[in-house]
Amino acid sequence: MKNQKKLTLEDGDAINADTRRILNELAQQLKEDQKRWEKERKQREKERKQREEERKKAELQREEERKKAELQREEERKRAELQREEERKRAELQREEERKQREEELKAEKAKREESQRDFMARMDHLDKLFAQTREEIGGISQSNGEFCEEYFINSFKENPTLFGEKYDRVMPYLYPDPVVINDEYDLVLRNGTTIALIEMKYKARTKDVGKMFSKLHTYRANYPMFKDYKIYLCLASFRFPKNVRIKAAEEGIVLIQQRGEKIEVISENIRTW
Repeated sequence: MKNQKKLTLEDGDAINADTRRILNELAQQLKEDQKRWEKERKQREKERKQREEERKKAELQREEERKKAELQREEERKRAELQREEERKRAELQREEERKQREEELKAEKAKREESQRDFMARMDHLDKLFAQTREEIGGISQSNGEFCEEYFINSFKENPTLFGEKYDRVMPYLYPDPVVINDEYDLVLRNGTTIALIEMKYKARTKDVGKMFSKLHTYRANYPMFKDYKIYLCLASFRFPKNVRIKAAEEGIVLIQQRGEKIEVISENIRTW
């Protein structure tokens, strides 16, 4: 206590001045902090409001997109339903047209069969009359049989120019080449854009007729070089095919065509093309 310095009035004033200075500085710092806090609060509030506006905007946009997508799906559903209905009506109309067409085709085919049958029966009656003639007329009868055979197959292919399900747009009976490279005549030729059928017609076929088909092929190739890339069927048409003829034709790949009732049919095996 003896060493303690006694404070003077000037010292008290100095201490008071320092204290006031410090308090003023603290007050000033506090005001600045308050301003800074207020500014930060306002900034946070502004950011919160901005985020809230963005959220509402995004929510509104999502709702608009949802409604738009729902409307688009509804329009697509209606269009698809309308398209299905139109397709159903078109399909129903097409089926009705096809049904009517089939009925017309069946009627036309039936009428053609009946006409062909009447024609065939008339020709068979004519043939029966020819067979009833005397022996002195056998030669004439044989010639008539051959003509009847040729006329029958020619008319059959004119009415239905198909073979093995393939349609031909040219039916040419008694074809003679012009110009001639090798002299020959072809009883009946069917032709389309890719295929040719050479048909020889005999009232009663023999084995030698099978062998002659290759001679016909050779002369046809020579006389018609413009069809060198076409495939060719070699065909023998007849009312009768003895067993040995059938065997020979099967060995050589020759097509045999025979009258069967109202129609003609292929009775061959091992059919080839050249």
